[in-house]
Amino acid sequence: MGTIKTVDIERMIKRTKHLDMKVIEDNPPPEFSEYVIERLKERNIKRSVLIRVLNVDRNYGYQILNGTRVPTREQIIHIALFLGLDYPSAQKMLTLAKRDCLYVRRREDARIVHCLEHHLPYEKACEFIWGEE
Repeated sequence: MGTIKTVDIERMIKRTKHLDMKVIEDNPPPEFSEYVIERLKERNIKRSVLIRVLNVDRNYGYQILNGTRVPTREQIIHIALFLGLDYPSAQKMLTLAKRDCLYVRRREDARIVHCLEHHLPYEKACEFIWGEE
């Protein structure tokens, strides 16, 4: 049997009076790197392209993508914006990487959420959020 989707686990938890922790143990969340690689494949984007966009050392970039390094929160935001992810997907990436989630009461985070929700192109989003690129 394959991995159960998160929404199905949520439904199960809400409906049952007796939580079966074996289901949780048997269905761990994906690693951050796995999640990013899957999004790259969906969009037919090469890893090298993402690494160039992040403007990081090539080795460091590949370490992020193979799971041996965890990117900074800002790098994760850049990845989400570049991939054109929506707000929930960006939150999921931050959670998987064990970084602070977006909180709209923070000025910068409010701008990030705006860009994600309105699918601003990467360059425009970066300019709006950080005034650069």
